[in-house]
Amino acid sequence: MSRKELEAKKRHHFVWAKYLARWGSGTKNVFYTTKTGKFAHDSVRAIAADDYFYKTTTLTSKHVEVIKGLSRLSPDHLHQQHMSYLKDFLMMQQAEAVYRKSGIRNQEAELHIHAMKCNLLENLHASHEEMALPVLEALADEQIDVLQDKQHMIEFMMFFGHQISRTKTFRDSAIQAQPRGNAIENDVADAMAHAWWFLSYMFGMSIGFGLYADRHNARHTLLINNTKVPFITSDQPVVNVHSCVSETKFDAPKHSYLYYPISPRVAYIICDSERFTPGKNEIDESTAVELNAKLAAQAMVHIIGDTEHAIRPFKEYIGRRYQKATDIHLKD
Repeated sequence: MSRKELEAKKRHHFVWAKYLARWGSGTKNVFYTTKTGKFAHDSVRAIAADDYFYKTTTLTSKHVEVIKGLSRLSPDHLHQQHMSYLKDFLMMQQAEAVYRKSGIRNQEAELHIHAMKCNLLENLHASHEEMALPVLEALADEQIDVLQDKQHMIEFMMFFGHQISRTKTFRDSAIQAQPRGNAIENDVADAMAHAWWFLSYMFGMSIGFGLYADRHNARHTLLINNTKVPFITSDQPVVNVHSCVSETKFDAPKHSYLYYPISPRVAYIICDSERFTPGKNEIDESTAVELNAKLAAQAMVHIIGDTEHAIRPFKEYIGRRYQKATDIHLKD
């Protein structure tokens, strides 16, 4: 077995570092807000990442039952796809269980098991990133026609779905929103937290497929920003910026404007109404301010820009939605 196969990836980015580098002005250094509310200028490697964030955990029958129950809410073909992925993970889990039961201890086997747990999901996300890279580069260059290619659209929507579900912000919000009114609800919420590494990938698959399937009904628009207020991004790079999104509850919104900044100048938005026309739309300064503020309100810690001046006006908005929702929850 090669040395590389035995190497466990420890630092897991829940927002792609190469994506964040678009705010680096040709470098890997970006301006961002820190946990203590200060401004920093450092490598993208330092932000939107946690050690072992995607490391797999052992799934019991109870965890599997919760996963299957949530998966059944998807169309049957997606449920089957979820179960196929789950089966692969469970087979690897079973192989480890057989090894443990044997009583044999082998250093190379131990390293391989640890690397497998650390790398499997991280590698899956890396494969989606790699497939989406040509599309993102074309969109950053204002070439929205790249999505006329069906395969490019499939890959981009799958990537897009995971940009929503794979983050720490989405995880914490989803788990916090789970009811805990009785023993059954507590068990389900605990199971979701334990199995989140799989659920987040499963949800990303479902979101991505839903966006692809609905592509002819929704409006897919490339926003071009030539104003003095550049687009910023955050530790939750895709957010719903529709005005119906509640700042006090984590309820499912009635409308969706899924907004994804691609660079300080270009962003992608998927709308279920007529605010933007399909294709390319040039926006004004007030729209740039609005989008930045709504993105910051749904960030957890980091907003990221190409200058400190670009992010400074939006620091006060960071986490506003989560703070208000938590305050309401505590009062209840």
